Amino acid sequence: MTVPPGGPYGQDPSGTNPYGQGGYWGGQPQGGPYPYPGGQYPYPPGGAYPNPYGNPQAGVDPSAPGAYPPQQYPQPGQQYPPSWPGGPYPPGPPPNRPRSKTPWLIGVGVVVLGVIALVAILVLNLTKENKSTKASPAGPSATISAPTSQPNNSEQTATDCTPNVSGGEKPPGTTIEAGKLSFLATAAPGWSIISDDQTPNLIGALGVAQEVPGASQWVMQAEVGVTNFVTSMDVSAQASKLMGCVANGPGYSNASPTLGPTKTSSITVDGVKAARVDADITIADTTRNVKGDSLTIIAVDTKPVTIFLGASPIGDAGSAAAISQVIAALRVTKS
Repeated sequence: MTVPPGGPYGQDPSGTNPYGQGGYWGGQPQGGPYPYPGGQYPYPPGGAYPNPYGNPQAGVDPSAPGAYPPQQYPQPGQQYPPSWPGGPYPPGPPPNRPRSKTPWLIGVGVVVLGVIALVAILVLNLTKENKSTKASPAGPSATISAPTSQPNNSEQTATDCTPNVSGGEKPPGTTIEAGKLSFLATAAPGWSIISDDQTPNLIGALGVAQEVPGASQWVMQAEVGVTNFVTSMDVSAQASKLMGCVANGPGYSNASPTLGPTKTSSITVDGVKAARVDADITIADTTRNVKGDSLTIIAVDTKPVTIFLGASPIGDAGSAAAISQVIAALRVTKS
């Protein structure tokens, strides 16, 4: 298949660079500092910034009208600041002494008592709830629902070809999974994990891919996904329909593809009923330096239906063997 926009592995290590290749990762913008209006900086070099206010006392005669009075300092032998009135003082603390901290301490005490009362109420309520829970254990009629991350059938509405619904989220490990169908990435050694947001009619498509040596912008890939076809369409019909949608989809849109004869067969995948369709898709674009792809699609009778898609260059026995190895590694979650 043709390499999708941005390359098979994304624009950067995370594949999510919104600024284009090198835009964000390239560091600061080129071209030096931005000039100020007129090409001049507002301050002289060396950090000598002008003081717009000046020195209000510079050059002012202290005796002139409006001049600031000189700073007063305590006189020798003076025991109190100039702002205090002259003595003698009555017994007790001097005037203007700090206010008593008693009201503040009382306020803090009230707040602490309120917090203690609130904690006591919460503990009492929790104790009552625990006793209520222990007093009424689940009986035979009680049911427990387990959460599930599997797609629901409300997404299965298509009866014909549609654009890709979504690419899958790349896993932290090596398990490639979509719906109830999965395989280990190690089944194709050296291939890179990809999220496929191009192939038609697929939900959460995830797989592995490798650029074809000697070809121009061409990849071989193996992936799984959930289909968005209506549930009334059986697996054989879904596999055949998807083959035509892929041949006319974005993976071959710039290569002048032609879908050859198809071969269908009934198989099982990990003990589950499935339908397989094989066909060659040849291309007329000689600049790609490949004849096209040998394409395999397997639709597995899970709920909802899941598919495997494998594409390898026509006549390349090595990559065809890698696809067969991934097919043998397919597993179905039966819970």
